[in-house]
Formats: sequence, structure tokens, C-alpha cells
Amino acid sequence: MIFVILGTHELSFVRLLNYLEKMDIKEDVVIQSGNTPFTSKKYKVIPFLAQGEFDEYINKSDLVITHGGVGSIFTAFKYNKKVITMPRLSKYNEHNDDHQLEICEKFDREGYTKNCTDYDTLEKSIKTYKDIEFKKYKFDNSRILNYLNKIILE
Repeated sequence: MIFVILGTHELSFVRLLNYLEKMDIKEDVVIQSGNTPFTSKKYKVIPFLAQGEFDEYINKSDLVITHGGVGSIFTAFKYNKKVITMPRLSKYNEHNDDHQLEICEKFDREGYTKNCTDYDTLEKSIKTYKDIEFKKYKFDNSRILNYLNKIILE
């Protein structure tokens, strides 16, 4: 199963959903669409999910396709999922700036995700995700803990 996460940002992200709708994906696809109104003849679309339902879908999935929100990306990492990102872009009026692009490009460069910004790279990534070896993200709070410890002790 493929779980698609659009987050809860108030601006629409219909570009990603239109891309998916044009594709012939053989797997079940569940989309958390947030504030992007969308209906599909192919896929299950749910605007908002309670945390337990969200966790259930992400746990069942083989692949997570997500916008560039760090919360969504880190949640997929927490569940050890393969992750394809498609950042919301300001040029399409999907976000106020391009910070998601910067985040997604960095995760891609470091081998944790596959970042896509257009139809062709998204389609290719979905078709080949089972063959892609992603680096496993290691959560490490030692730097923040050391920083907090330093502040507290000073």
C-alpha cells in the first residue's frame, strides 16, 4: 500500500494529486489530502485522520509519498518506510516560500529519500521504489541534549 501525505497546510496541493491520478498505480493508494479538496476514481482520499488512524495507515504502507513537511518525513522515518518527497513550491502557490524544496533536496542528497518535483521523476520513483535502497535515518538528539545541558549548567 502507498500512503500519500499532504499535511494540513491551508494552501492547496492539487498538483501532486493530479499527477497521481494520471498514473496507473497497481497498488492500493490512500491519500491524506488535508485542505486540498480532491476526489478520485482510483484512490481512497481522506481529508483528515485522527492520530491513531494516521499511524495505522503509515504502519501498513510500503511506501510513503509526502509533501516536504519535516513532521511527515520524520514520522515515515520513525516507521522505517521508504519515502518519496514532493515539496510544495511557491511558484505554484502551494506554499509561501521554498523551504520544503531545500529540506527535500537535502534528504535526497544524503540518501534518505527520493525527491521529485515533476511528473516524470515521481512516476519513475513510484515504479522503481522497491528496487531503491534508502539509507536508514538515525534519530540522534545528543547535540540538542548537550546544548540544553550547557545552557542549564551555565
